[in-house]
Amino acid sequence: MIKLYLPKTWFVVFLLLGSFQAWSQTRVTGKVTSEDDGTALPGVSILEKGTTNGTVTDVNGEYAITAGDNATLIFSFVGFTTQEIPVGSKSSINVVLTTDVIALNEVVVVGYGQQEQKDVTGVVAAVNAENFNKGAIVSPDQLITGKIAGVQILQNSGEPGGQSSIRIRGGTSLNASNEPLYVIDGFPIDNSAFNPGGLASGRNPLNFINPNDIESFTVLKDASAAAIYGSRAANGVIIITTKKGKSGAPEVTYDGWFSVGSIAEKLEVFSADQFREIIAAKAPKHLGRLGTANTDWQDEIYRTAYGQNHSVTISGGTEKFGYRASVGHQDQEGIIRTSDTKRTSFSMSLNQRLLDDDLSITVNLKGSRTHDRFSPLVVGPAMEMDPTQPILDPTSPWGGYFVWRNDAGEYERQATINPVSSLAMVQELGSTNRSIGNIQLDYNLPINGLSANVNLGYDIANGDRERFQPSNYFAVAADTGEIKIENYSRLSQLVETYLNYKKNFEGIKSKLDVIAGYSWQNFNSKYPSLRATRLTDNSYGVNNPSIANKVEAFNSVLENRLISFFGRVNFTYNDRYILTASLRRDGSTRFSQQNRWGVFPSAALAWRVIDEGFMSGLQNTFSDLKFRIGYGVNGNQEIGDYLYIPSYSPSTSTAQYQFGNRFVTTLRPNGYDSNLKWEETSSFNVGLDYGILKGRVYGSLEFYKKNTKDLLFERTVPSGSNLTNIILSNIGEVENTGIELTLNTVAISNANLTWNVSVNAAYNKNEIVALDGSDDPNFKGYEVGGISGGVGNNVQILKVGQPAYSFYVYKQKYGADGAPLVDGEDHNEDGQTNLADMYEDVNNDGAVNDQDRRPFHQRAPKVLLGLSSSVNYKNFDLSFTLRSNLGGYIYNNVASNTANLSRANDNFVPRNMVTSVLKSNFKNPQYFTDYYIESADFLRMDNITLGYTANEILSNKVKLRLYVTAQNLFLLTDYSGLDPEVSSGSGATLAPGIDNNVYPRSRTFIFGLNVGF
Repeated sequence: MIKLYLPKTWFVVFLLLGSFQAWSQTRVTGKVTSEDDGTALPGVSILEKGTTNGTVTDVNGEYAITAGDNATLIFSFVGFTTQEIPVGSKSSINVVLTTDVIALNEVVVVGYGQQEQKDVTGVVAAVNAENFNKGAIVSPDQLITGKIAGVQILQNSGEPGGQSSIRIRGGTSLNASNEPLYVIDGFPIDNSAFNPGGLASGRNPLNFINPNDIESFTVLKDASAAAIYGSRAANGVIIITTKKGKSGAPEVTYDGWFSVGSIAEKLEVFSADQFREIIAAKAPKHLGRLGTANTDWQDEIYRTAYGQNHSVTISGGTEKFGYRASVGHQDQEGIIRTSDTKRTSFSMSLNQRLLDDDLSITVNLKGSRTHDRFSPLVVGPAMEMDPTQPILDPTSPWGGYFVWRNDAGEYERQATINPVSSLAMVQELGSTNRSIGNIQLDYNLPINGLSANVNLGYDIANGDRERFQPSNYFAVAADTGEIKIENYSRLSQLVETYLNYKKNFEGIKSKLDVIAGYSWQNFNSKYPSLRATRLTDNSYGVNNPSIANKVEAFNSVLENRLISFFGRVNFTYNDRYILTASLRRDGSTRFSQQNRWGVFPSAALAWRVIDEGFMSGLQNTFSDLKFRIGYGVNGNQEIGDYLYIPSYSPSTSTAQYQFGNRFVTTLRPNGYDSNLKWEETSSFNVGLDYGILKGRVYGSLEFYKKNTKDLLFERTVPSGSNLTNIILSNIGEVENTGIELTLNTVAISNANLTWNVSVNAAYNKNEIVALDGSDDPNFKGYEVGGISGGVGNNVQILKVGQPAYSFYVYKQKYGADGAPLVDGEDHNEDGQTNLADMYEDVNNDGAVNDQDRRPFHQRAPKVLLGLSSSVNYKNFDLSFTLRSNLGGYIYNNVASNTANLSRANDNFVPRNMVTSVLKSNFKNPQYFTDYYIESADFLRMDNITLGYTANEILSNKVKLRLYVTAQNLFLLTDYSGLDPEVSSGSGATLAPGIDNNVYPRSRTFIFGLNVGF
């Protein structure tokens, strides 16, 4: 049961405020109709501004309300523009509401300020709270998944609170970050996730924000819009604006939901009986090692996951002062046992106008404490573990869990780890405290139209990751018990100031908006760590007190600074011709003196065709028509610190130096390139904004081309030429070309029913156009994309003329039955077995060898599609978001690693396999065949929500909404793995587009409640 407790004194205050009336009151009556067809509108909300006094229209659109003489009535209804009308001495007020379809005068957030939508020249897409995705939202970026053309939000795993990646118009970098810059209430945050080496995956950098506190997302997609942020805007900018207090009586709202999630799909592996049959047929030598149990190891690691979220908000204010404060708590279990995330958050905003409204002060403060428990990597072991073996073994010294043993009774190092023992015996915890705050002062100077803005802020975070592994835990990689603690603390400080000059030229219907400013931001980070181990005697996994313990401690301290000068001019002539030009000069301490400063310009033009005289006869057809063109240059400096100078780092525990009986951790040199410089992305965009049928259909069409030069990449250098054989250097150029379409429609809008539909589509082509060394005829490119299986195996490549991270494999041969030709058989009857029996001779040189591996398909989707629908019928609402990716491919590393019969005939112990091995019949692993390159096309129902709203509780003083949501309801795909969208991109060695041992997504049902007083 969910209860909301309020102090009695607050209850009395609310009653007094709700019952307060002006001394002189007037009874006002009237009728509300629709502009479109003149029909009456029942259910329209009428509220006396600044009070809780209100009513709604009846079935005939008529209403009656008693209000003060100086009152203002607010008329609002879903799908129509809200109107405010002063009462004065009027006793009858009839209102005609217009359809709210496209608000050209709507103010949108841009870099360092705001603009009216009609004056925007760049590609700026905004999604507000009304249109957010619903459901069990842990990370704020999930609010806009599928909502914006060309914006791909990649959830790297289904782990609650896990990292996600956002790509705006495709990736522009190879080694530097491809993530956008986040600006939260004017503060550019450090969005790097804490991901300590050797521990589990990092967390989403936006986790500290309560999604209920967010008012809008604004995405700056092209360079003309984003260049004002210079060296951090190559991958776009996402501006997050949180909710603020508004004029009116205090309002208290409660939002809460309860969720139930379960695994959407499991990997198809052999059951215990099927496994016995496989062993009997393929590896009879192991029959004696099989057990008598029937264990579904996947069932043992998964669970039904429950979650809850509660948030209480109070807001209100006067015409000169607004306030809002909220407290939230979220507790979300993961579908893998032991994994969960808990977050308690606080947010406060104050806005005050002083000195005859010449001074505006805005204060934003957010804080959160997050606790996480991480599950070990058990998806792979649960798939591989022999299903005939039991979970527990009373004779086992390894915690009482079954462990494979050799003939000597010692644990078998090469065997699969019991996944249930991993979940029970390994504890890995994390906690994060984060606070971000800023104060902005905007003052109108004595010169008419000139104002000064000062923004002072901080972003502080500290946390830790702890792992405990007992010495009687069976682990193939070590003979040690372990305690590992890795802490971090980060502080970012911001000082920004700019002047803003605005001037209207009434005679020529023109206006000028100019800003010029300075920015200073400093970043400090510390990463202390401690690792304590207790060695064992390498027999039975039990402790031997005679073996010494070992403690290692390290601390890394990093600092970098960014200093910037920026300016922008926006000039509108005759209300229809718009010019925007911006320039930013950035200096970053991440580069040497000769490469420290970069200049990032942009320019854009817009022509409001709809306002031309020759369009006067077409304005019943067109409600908006604006042509835009823009060009700009952005940078990317997200590469890490001290990479241009010699530096040293501690060696690993396996590379220590022995002094007598002691092993000492040494310092080893890191590679560096003193000539490192910015990655620069130049972007050209042509766009068209349109609105037809009186604005019932509206949207935009975009064409863009982005070129990123001086790509940063970790390349191999000749031995002896540097401190290591791999350094980060500028090596080449990549190009992204694409088209985007946004289509919004008001399909139905009448008194009882409104239906809005939004469609977005984006096509992106990625190609590497230059790489160092590509003029060498023997240069094949850079192999990347490490996989699980073998040592140093890569299945992707960077090659000129190909998409980045194309798969690099052999072309598989197939038999008459459509099955792949298997290894170890002389299919071409040349008297020997070799690669030619399985793979095509692609270059036709008469032999099949490494020269016949070729780039094959791209990992990233070529087409992104999104469909959102929202239906309101009287008090009911139904909304959903469908999303599709087309044209991308994925490497099924689960199958390539396990779908081979040698696993049954392993020299150590038999391992389970995915059932697709019966289709391929491979005898041994075949990592480099295109057989495992599968289409990643899919159609996913991200979320669907049904709600009911009651506004007539306690004389309209209480609003109540109940809703139910389903997330990840269905997935349509031909991919044979669990999910074509979840990939191993968060790992240290595995690249996106490779599926192996990832945390699967859940199918979740949410039951929610929203109450407003």
